Amino acid sequence: MPASPFYQRIRAQVLQLTQAVPQGRLCTYQSIGRHLDVMPRHVAYILSRLNDHEKVLVPWHRVVPADGRLGAGKQHPDGRTQADLLLSEGITVCEGRIPSAFPQVFIEAEHLPSGLPKQTRPDDAPRSTPKRSQPRQR
Repeated sequence: MPASPFYQRIRAQVLQLTQAVPQGRLCTYQSIGRHLDVMPRHVAYILSRLNDHEKVLVPWHRVVPADGRLGAGKQHPDGRTQADLLLSEGITVCEGRIPSAFPQVFIEAEHLPSGLPKQTRPDDAPRSTPKRSQPRQR
């Protein structure tokens, strides 16, 4: 089943912003999500679904949660982990986290040299809505 045009657009924009994160710097799912007017989990999902070829071309390892924790199972096709890739760029990683230096290496998505202006979700785009709980039947 082909992905919706909304997903395709958001995916392309997430990749465009991720490509713009400079070596030795980090951005967050939250910052990219705010810039694109999407949920941070959508950004994380898109980056988690990259194929091996895309993982080589896109610096996915430079996008992390706002608390600086690194994902456990994420690996480059050559076997290096996200922590290995960040360490090779001079970013300190300690016990699966970016320590207190996080503010010094963080860059907001709006400041990335991506050429992509802040987005607003189109009126006809699907929206996440909370599930309503059903009353219990007796």
